[in-house]
Amino acid sequence: MSANVVRMSNALRTQFFFLGVLVGGWSTRIPEVKTALGLNDATLGRVLMGSTVGVLISSQIIGWLMRELGAKQVFYMGSMIFPVGYLCIAFAPNALFLFIGAVFFVLGYAFIDNPITMITQDLEKVADRKFLSGFHAFWCMGTLVAAFFGSFLIGHVPYPIHLSGLALISFSVLVIAGQRLEAKEASGEKKEKIDFPWFGKNTGIIWAIGFAMLCANSAEFGATDWSALFLRDVLGITGQFYVGAFMAFEIGMITSRLLGDKYIHSYGPEKVIKICGFVGSLMWLATMVLGVEMSHGNKVLAYVVILLGYLFAGLGVGPMYPALITIVGRLSGVETSVAFARCLLIALLGFAVVPGLIGHISDLSSLNIAMLLPISLLAVGGYMSRVARSPRVAAA
Repeated sequence: MSANVVRMSNALRTQFFFLGVLVGGWSTRIPEVKTALGLNDATLGRVLMGSTVGVLISSQIIGWLMRELGAKQVFYMGSMIFPVGYLCIAFAPNALFLFIGAVFFVLGYAFIDNPITMITQDLEKVADRKFLSGFHAFWCMGTLVAAFFGSFLIGHVPYPIHLSGLALISFSVLVIAGQRLEAKEASGEKKEKIDFPWFGKNTGIIWAIGFAMLCANSAEFGATDWSALFLRDVLGITGQFYVGAFMAFEIGMITSRLLGDKYIHSYGPEKVIKICGFVGSLMWLATMVLGVEMSHGNKVLAYVVILLGYLFAGLGVGPMYPALITIVGRLSGVETSVAFARCLLIALLGFAVVPGLIGHISDLSSLNIAMLLPISLLAVGGYMSRVARSPRVAAA
C-alpha cells in the first residue's frame, strides 16, 4: 500500500472516530437533558424530530455544494456546523433551543458524512480494497469511547460542560486531520447539471436501497438514542450503569464492522444483510421481552440479559449500512455520487424521524412497546437484502 493511501486512510479513520465521539457524547447524556428541561417522552420525540429539518436542508444544498466547492470544502463546513449544534444542545434553556441544536447537529453531520464517504469510495478504487466497513467501525469506537468516559462524568460534571468540551476538542481534531484529505475538487468550470428524478422509470431501485438504509439507520439510532432511557425508566437502572446498553450495542457494532469488509467480500452483501437483519432483530426482541419479565424478580440478571440483547442488535446492525453502500457502488445507469446522495437522504430520514417517533409511541403506550419499532425495522432491513438481486446491480 502506498504512503499516500496510508496517510489518507489514517486521516479518514480519525474523521469517522470523532464523528462517532460527538454522536456518542450526546446520546449518553440524553436522560439528564430530558430531566433538566422537564421533558416528557413526546416532547423529547418532537425535539429529536428537529433532525428532520436538518436532513431536508442538507438534501437541497449538499449535492450542489459538493459539485461547486468539492468534498473537502463541504467537509470543512460540516466541521464548523456540527459543533455549533452541539453547543446549542449543551446550553439549551428549553425545548425550542434543543430543537434548533438538533437541526444544526444533523446538518453538520450530513456535511461531514457525505464527503468522507465519497472520499472513501474513491480511495477504495485507488487501493483496490475495501475500507468502508472498517472505517465505520472507527465511528463506533468513537461512540464507545465517548460513552465509556462520559459515564464517569454522570453525576460529577454537568452535561453542558461535558458536551461543550467535546464539541471544541472534536472541532479542532476534525479540522487538523482534514488537511490530509485529498478529494476531487471543483474545477471552477460550469458543469452540466445531472438531473435524476425522484419518481419515474429506473428510480425504484434507488428508493428500495434507500429504504433498506433507512431501516438500518432507524434500528441503530433507535437503539442508541433511547438505550439509556430504556434502562433508567423501564428497568430502574441509575447512575453510570444506564450507559451499559449503549456501550454493549457499540461493542457489537465495532466487532461486526471490523469483520464486515471480509464477510461482504466473501459472502456478498445480500447474504450479510439478510442474516444480520433477521438474527439481530430476533435476538434483540427475545432478550428485551425476557429481560423486562425478569426485572420484577432479579434486576441484576435482567440487566445482563438486556445488555446481551443490545450486543446482538449491534452485531446485526453493524455491517448492513456498509453492505448497502457497496450495492449502491455497483448500480448501473446512474452516477454513483447521485445515487448515493439520494439513498443517503432517505437513510437520514430514518435517523431523523424514528428516534422521535419512538418518543411519541412511548408517550401513548410505553417505552417497551415503542422499542418494537426499531426492532421491527431491523428485521425489515434484513428482508430488503433482496435489492442486491436487481438486474441493475452488477455482480462483484
